[in-house]
Amino acid sequence: LWQSDAMHGPAVRDERGRMRKTYLLELLDDATRVVPHGAFQFSENASAFLQVFREAVQRRGIPRRLYVDQGACFRSKWLALVCAKLGVALIHARAFHPAGKGKIERKFRTTRSQFLPLVDDAAKRSLEALNRKYWTWLEGEYHQAPHRGLDNLSPLDKWAQCGERVRHAGPEIDLEDLFLFEATRLVSRARTVSLNARLYEVDAALCGQRVVLRFDPLAPPERPMQVIHEGKPAGVATPLDLHGNARAKRDGPSQPLSFRSLDDKKEDE
Repeated sequence: LWQSDAMHGPAVRDERGRMRKTYLLELLDDATRVVPHGAFQFSENASAFLQVFREAVQRRGIPRRLYVDQGACFRSKWLALVCAKLGVALIHARAFHPAGKGKIERKFRTTRSQFLPLVDDAAKRSLEALNRKYWTWLEGEYHQAPHRGLDNLSPLDKWAQCGERVRHAGPEIDLEDLFLFEATRLVSRARTVSLNARLYEVDAALCGQRVVLRFDPLAPPERPMQVIHEGKPAGVATPLDLHGNARAKRDGPSQPLSFRSLDDKKEDE
């Protein structure tokens, strides 16, 4: 059983030089108090949490159950889909019953009292610097310290005793592919689709068809996305080339490249 929650963190500089609040998204193994993974993020949405969850699975295996609260990032359909694919039972805590999350709340209290005082100006220069400092403390201090709830064993020592129970993600599980998001779109006559206010172009044979775009929400927008049509791979979607698209031949009357159907607008929302 893994527990997960979010903790408010310090403000650090983003890539534009602005000071922004951070959130520590973390998972805790209930039996050993080991942190499979935790990271400070600028938001506590579904894509940020799934990035942390994927890293935790890569490092510490696949849990049987994931116990979370009613937060928006934990109620997302993406998390439910990933858990279903991994065979993880997703359990949501009852509202206004914080006692069920006592272990991770105790871990956050330790983080506030022992780690946050160590956050200096150097750690606040970037999110990466803050996370590097946190991971150093996590592995060098927290995981090594004796824990009263574990008969004075350290979390890592307790984990070592239970190592044979861990279910690792074997080579048959493509974690990068499994954690991709999906969005359904209608291809316009200009063979374009819209995602996050950007236009992408797909194979001209898909004009007028509904397709599924599979993408990493944290990837740069110029990265190609997988296209699925009727359950089968149908090439990739790439950022719109205005000049190339304008010269392409297409059947029927042309449409402005900015065309977006009502269905696309609703799905973006």
